[in-house]
Amino acid sequence: MVLRKAVEKQIKNNLPIYFFVLVFFVSGIAAGAFTVDALSSVQKEELISYFQSFFNILDEQPVQSAAVFKQSLLNNSQFVLIIWVLGITVIGIPLILLIVGIKGFILGFSVSFLVEGMGLRGLLFALAAVLPQNLLIVPGILVAGVLGISFSISMLRRRKAKSKKSFSSELTLYSFNIFVSLLILFVGSLVEGYITPVFIKLFSS
Repeated sequence: MVLRKAVEKQIKNNLPIYFFVLVFFVSGIAAGAFTVDALSSVQKEELISYFQSFFNILDEQPVQSAAVFKQSLLNNSQFVLIIWVLGITVIGIPLILLIVGIKGFILGFSVSFLVEGMGLRGLLFALAAVLPQNLLIVPGILVAGVLGISFSISMLRRRKAKSKKSFSSELTLYSFNIFVSLLILFVGSLVEGYITPVFIKLFSS
């Protein structure tokens, strides 16, 4: 109950920031989808060929879940740690929004290409390979983006108002909240490494 109230308060206090972060994320998804349309037929055929070979490998070899988990955690943690640093620099707000947009672009491009290039099989594969872990990873990154921007804004206000509030206490709270978002990514990476491959095997066969 306490955690729920804390989450509700955090969202309510940062609602405008959540809106802008979500807008950049959705814009990234749209840009990724439009980029697929801009690919030449040769590029699309090469990518389809790559995915077909990927399916063949899945049919022949077991997925190395531990390796997938580690790589997923590394990739997603880098996003969040960069956001954490940018939040401290104060001038990192545009870059944080850019990172969120890039994450959206990757997601939009991947899903759009799979659906357009491989039809129903691509849709099923996207649902199996992209959706499960991103139900956690995407919120984790969006929350980290909001936290980074919120901290940057508070630092700007702090400088203008010459606040005497302890910087170390604010930084500690900010870092703790970022750590919570990392925990969300950790669980998402576990899903990607150990649960998603089960669905991939199911829909790729």
